[in-house]
Amino acid sequence: RARVLEYTHMIAPPADAFALTIAALQCMNLLAFANEKKSPTPYSKFAHDDAKAKIPSRWGMLLIYGPAFAAALYCAATAPQLNGRELLVASLLALHFGKRVAEVIGLHKYSGSVQAAASGFIGFFYALVVLLICSQQHKVPASLYAQRPSSTSLALGLILFALGEAGNLYHHALLARLRSPREQVADTAAAVSATPSTADALAAPPAAPPARQYTLPRGGMFELVTMPHYFFELVAWLGIALVAQQANALLVFAGMVSYLSGRAVATTQWYMGKFGKSWPASRRHLVPF
Repeated sequence: RARVLEYTHMIAPPADAFALTIAALQCMNLLAFANEKKSPTPYSKFAHDDAKAKIPSRWGMLLIYGPAFAAALYCAATAPQLNGRELLVASLLALHFGKRVAEVIGLHKYSGSVQAAASGFIGFFYALVVLLICSQQHKVPASLYAQRPSSTSLALGLILFALGEAGNLYHHALLARLRSPREQVADTAAAVSATPSTADALAAPPAAPPARQYTLPRGGMFELVTMPHYFFELVAWLGIALVAQQANALLVFAGMVSYLSGRAVATTQWYMGKFGKSWPASRRHLVPF
């Protein structure tokens, strides 16, 4: 019984009235599953083609992850040394969002556009998440980390963070390979060869944009679930929460679970509508077991 009580005190509660109010608002985010399942946030596959004020997808994704990356770098640069984990937590957040920015620039292939407002809202939310975790990290008492279970939580959190980021990157790379450079060159060549003469082009009505081509994801944990990259992202967020050992970071993880779970269900439904009977019926949405 003493051991159980020891482990129940591993998470620092909200330190003041402000943190408690934010925690209450975070609890509302636990309902994100229902909204994302029914009406997913309009980016990636769910971007609205008829939306106004759109920007190229690459710029939209940079708008989503860039502010949080900048906020995490600021928090790491200004982290105090009150309990010994402020810099570590800020650095993990910087690594997480820095990896996403690097993927947007050098890994992912984009062809569409997204709503600037949607990207800006998500980017603002992620930046607030970073600032919330880091600001509350200063208020975790050093005595909490001096307890025996804390070293276990730290080690486990770092392992989960590394595993989550690596798994997320691997499955993002698999998605990027679905549209190889050779296919992109072939598409470009076909478009050039099909281009009419200037006179024909002036006389013809405006051509409809080419339909996007989608391929059934294969490899890795795509054989088991629709969104393995979401699963590993949640593993990484759990790692951050275990390292931080604070209620607000744990609620961020719980909110991410709700948000990405709903989006995973919506994506499965989207794939089933796109591929029909070709979609493997045995694939789960998010969790492979």
